[in-house]
Amino acid sequence: MSCQNDVPKGDEESESNLDGYEFTFHPYRGAYHLPCDALEQERMEFQNALLVKCSGDQLIFSPFSESNPPRSILDIATGTGDWPMAIGDLFPTAKIIATDLSPIQPIDVPPNVTFFVEDSSEPWIYDEKFDYIHTRNTASCWSDFETQVAQQAFESLVPGGWFEAQELYVLPHSDDGTLAPDSALSLWCEDLHAAAAVVDRPLGWMPQLRSIFERVGFVDVKVRVFKMPLNGWPKDEKLKELGQMWEWNMQTGIKGLSSSFFHHAYDRSEAEIEVSNPEIHAYLPFYVVWGRKPVKPKKGKPESNVRR
Repeated sequence: MSCQNDVPKGDEESESNLDGYEFTFHPYRGAYHLPCDALEQERMEFQNALLVKCSGDQLIFSPFSESNPPRSILDIATGTGDWPMAIGDLFPTAKIIATDLSPIQPIDVPPNVTFFVEDSSEPWIYDEKFDYIHTRNTASCWSDFETQVAQQAFESLVPGGWFEAQELYVLPHSDDGTLAPDSALSLWCEDLHAAAAVVDRPLGWMPQLRSIFERVGFVDVKVRVFKMPLNGWPKDEKLKELGQMWEWNMQTGIKGLSSSFFHHAYDRSEAEIEVSNPEIHAYLPFYVVWGRKPVKPKKGKPESNVRR
């Protein structure tokens, strides 16, 4: 995940020492609300693997396959680059461009994958149109996902191309009432969303993704919502294991996320949070939404479009 904020700090790395906590933030204009040091990069790689597992080990939901691959792919806010590298192996004939604010991606990558440092909240300028554009886990990256990402994705696709957003909704849910509104977890998330809004990085747009896609002009929009358990509370063994791993991810990531947002919004450090209580059957919704840019007729003939 790669993100921006509105407080320019030059192109140097930004060191934050908040009440004894030290983190390294993204160098591009100081424009990221999460750390990007070595520990955070390891956490991001681990988190990406868990999100793939959560969605049934499926990297892509748009109707492409090894026998019908996209020819050109754009991955926005790629983070550590795990997704485009996996897609590069899956679709070796595809040309893949992945962008992020920081050059933290590996050097040894598939030959069809290229990384660029770019602020994707600004206008996109590419010499070509893409068959497929992808985002994953970009919460807190945008002041307006619809105009900064979805609209630009629509304009950057070939007719018939697909845009897919795989986005984690950082608002715990519970289907059995075990997550109380006044619990530490609920209150922390309430503060987190409020702080993100103060710095113009709203976190609650994931449930509106279908509407966003359709307003921009996408058709054949599909939505799937997966459940990421916060700890090992599920009885199902696979979900229990997934939750146990996600618990570590949450415990590791909360400090950096809280310290940045709460410091910038309220000038205070992180809220204390307990995510390990197995009596609280909480999960985070993981939205996967994909839609197609219509094929418009041109002089009585359809424009060339993505093979489907």
